[in-house]
Amino acid sequence: MRNILRLLRNYIPFLIYVLLSDIFFIVLLWTTDTSAFRFVASALVLFSILSFLLLCAVLYIRERRIGRAFEDYLSDPDENHMKILLSRLSGMEKERTDTLLSLIEEKEQQRAHLLSQNEDYEEYVEAWAHEAKTPIALLTLILDNNRDSMDPELTYKIEYIRARLSGSVDQMLQYARIKGERKDYLFEKLSLREVIDEVVEEYRPLLLEKNFTVINKVKDETIFADKRGLSYMLGQFVSNSIKYSADDPRLEFYIEADDRLIVEDNGIGVKKCDLPYIFERGFTGDSGRVRSKATGMGLYLAAKIAEDMNFELNVSSETGKGFRIVVQYPNVEQGRFHDIK
Repeated sequence: MRNILRLLRNYIPFLIYVLLSDIFFIVLLWTTDTSAFRFVASALVLFSILSFLLLCAVLYIRERRIGRAFEDYLSDPDENHMKILLSRLSGMEKERTDTLLSLIEEKEQQRAHLLSQNEDYEEYVEAWAHEAKTPIALLTLILDNNRDSMDPELTYKIEYIRARLSGSVDQMLQYARIKGERKDYLFEKLSLREVIDEVVEEYRPLLLEKNFTVINKVKDETIFADKRGLSYMLGQFVSNSIKYSADDPRLEFYIEADDRLIVEDNGIGVKKCDLPYIFERGFTGDSGRVRSKATGMGLYLAAKIAEDMNFELNVSSETGKGFRIVVQYPNVEQGRFHDIK
């Protein structure tokens, strides 16, 4: 019934024209003063109504057939369904629809091509990042096996370069990972303290360069997460503290109630007006001495990974008073976590 009313609304001008024509002819008959005026007028009105209803029925059936043809084409846009759709149309409708469908097909081909290119690019970046990890791991092995026989200053410089290079490769790998259609997360129960210790050890050369004091107060805390994602996220917090450190730098990890990990430093902090934007891609703030070195990608990727793992990140900071980030994570033991993405 609703479809019929919608169809009638489309043809209201035509209905008004028929009614006005009937009124005109009825008035014309009345002026002739014919004895059969009532019969002819009634017949004229009845014929007009029946003709209009018949026309509406024909148009309704036609519209339904066109609608079904459109639905079939949208569900399976192949050449056969396109021909059926065009056969239901006539004249100018067919020409316009044919042009529209041709544009849609062209855009669909372009989209498929771009998706294929993007997938190839993601696979290339991921493969390159994994290949780059091999010499970095080999360099780490050489340093560990020859640390006693190497000059301490040279060892430190090589470790520093290795840490910077490893961080850049990890960033590229994580970016390709979160942007890909297939996210290979492996969720498992992890010791949060051990993960933090591993991350701190990875950044040890950079922390030593700034004379950081690192305090890990996290004890026996079990967390359900993807280890690579969690390590990268925590690593970005450490990297951020290093970049924005102040005199006598300190970095502290501890647990608060309600399953919250706190990562806090005493660095130069972030302006209050910048806090809403620190997780946006490319945002570097206005800390002049590090702005030229920052990419604005680290915290953006960390936030995306946290979202995928069903973590919540909250930050607080004041200029010159350090930076504090709160990581709210699912409680495995109590089962207090939502669907993992």
